Amino acid sequence: MLLELHIKNFALIDAVDLDFSEGLNILTGETGAGKSILIDSINFLLGEKIGKDVIRKSCDFTFVEGVFEIKSEQLKSIMQDLGIDDDEYVVISREMTKNGKNVARINGKTVTVNMLRKISKFLIDIHGQHEHQSLLDENTHLDILDAFCGEEFHKIKMEYKKTYDELVYIDEKINELKKEEQLKLQKMDILSFQINEIASAQLKLGEDEELSKRRNILINSEKIYNTIASSYAQLYQREEGSSAYDEIAMSISQLENITKYDENILNIKNELEEIYYKLEDIISKLRNYRDKVEFNQEELNVIEERLDLINKLKRKYGNTIEEIINYYDKIVEEYSTIEKSEEILDELNKKYDKLLSEITILADKMSLKRKETAAKLSASIENELRYLGMEKAKFNVEVSQLEKIQSSGMDKVVFLFSANPGEQLRKLNKVASGGEMSRIMLAIKTVIAEIDKIPTLIFDEIDTGISGRTAQSVAEKMSVISKGHQVLCVTHLPQIASMSDRHFKIHKMVYNENTITKVTKLNIDEQVEEIARMVGGALVTELTKEHAKEMLTIAFELKNRIKAAN
Repeated sequence: MLLELHIKNFALIDAVDLDFSEGLNILTGETGAGKSILIDSINFLLGEKIGKDVIRKSCDFTFVEGVFEIKSEQLKSIMQDLGIDDDEYVVISREMTKNGKNVARINGKTVTVNMLRKISKFLIDIHGQHEHQSLLDENTHLDILDAFCGEEFHKIKMEYKKTYDELVYIDEKINELKKEEQLKLQKMDILSFQINEIASAQLKLGEDEELSKRRNILINSEKIYNTIASSYAQLYQREEGSSAYDEIAMSISQLENITKYDENILNIKNELEEIYYKLEDIISKLRNYRDKVEFNQEELNVIEERLDLINKLKRKYGNTIEEIINYYDKIVEEYSTIEKSEEILDELNKKYDKLLSEITILADKMSLKRKETAAKLSASIENELRYLGMEKAKFNVEVSQLEKIQSSGMDKVVFLFSANPGEQLRKLNKVASGGEMSRIMLAIKTVIAEIDKIPTLIFDEIDTGISGRTAQSVAEKMSVISKGHQVLCVTHLPQIASMSDRHFKIHKMVYNENTITKVTKLNIDEQVEEIARMVGGALVTELTKEHAKEMLTIAFELKNRIKAAN
């Protein structure tokens, strides 16, 4: 249930704070006062896409916040899945700035607008004037019927949808394989060549790096040899003069002779001996390396050829050996898939036939339930239409079978209507007037409301095209619905307004040369004044006030009778 609504900088609204009650909340006001703006703000709050032009002139942002009481366990479960605390109350807010930035929050946690939409369908059902047109769209008829079919039906429908999605996927795979069949041989030739080319190379991870290193050594072998030989000679075997090795040995011998004079010299001598032995080790390594260095043209040729092959494969199949190997694995799998396509196609066809059999059974179950429910729904809507002043009207929910399986089953649902005796039942768009459409929609909403778990229903001028006794019937029906749901209703009819449990007046005023829309919760005297205006127009007289008081008295008695009956 919607407890509070806070609006800032939305269209003509500067700042509005509303608290709604259980039962029937009525919104009235003169034409152009901004009644639709209030409904638009709720739509915005619940995730509807709205342009930046709703931001009030000279303001940088618009902000709408709603406080809801939550009783639905399903909604609490969804909120838990979204990581939102499932409290008894939930605060939803949405802000939009001039640069188009949207920020939505649920209980203070930032969420996406899509999340708002997901949650909103469990909170509020808004019926606006545009829904009259939706009734003319036969695609909506099946959804309305299904909403009345019960929980067990919806379990079957979910299983059907799951099977249908799988069937569509399998069908797409079958068609893909059939198309690939035409190109299979050509594709296999290309893949076979690539597989053989890569496989014959017998690539090893990192071998290109190792080969490049070896190639570098061979190309520079003469320089390496000369440098190593020179270093060796300098350290150990000079042609003229003493080598470093000899000089260090001589220094050790000389230090040995004077250690008896100062023990610190012994430490120095020992450190020099360590250098001597280390140098001896280095000299040995240099000698061994020098003796191994040789230029091998044959080996260099082999390496060059190998690197050329690897680079050629890199240009074709990947920037690294690892990428080439990964590509190889991929095309081997692809080749295998194409090679086995006949077998795979056969398996897919078998699976398709199995799914088709399963979905046909599910579709038959859905059709049976829809036809059973259609008869009940037709009778219920006819009954409601009689209550709404259409005593002779006939309404039929026709269910016929389609030739092909659809995502919703194998049924076509069409609403047929006749307003007068002797008239043939025909499609709504052929026979129903605006006033009749309003009553048909209200009748449908009334019937579905009996099983609908959505706590809040909003009716935006559902009374279009009706007056007199019919208007009174609609008012009473609104009151009946409000005993099981919170109802917010925008109306221009005094009969409906007088049935309110809480009445709000929407009006425009000019402040500092700016037009703003205000919403006022009416007390009993203000309610009399507003209903008198609705009865008599702009001129409110004592007579219209007395009429308004009488309407409120009658409405009070009617509400008590409805309450007792429910």
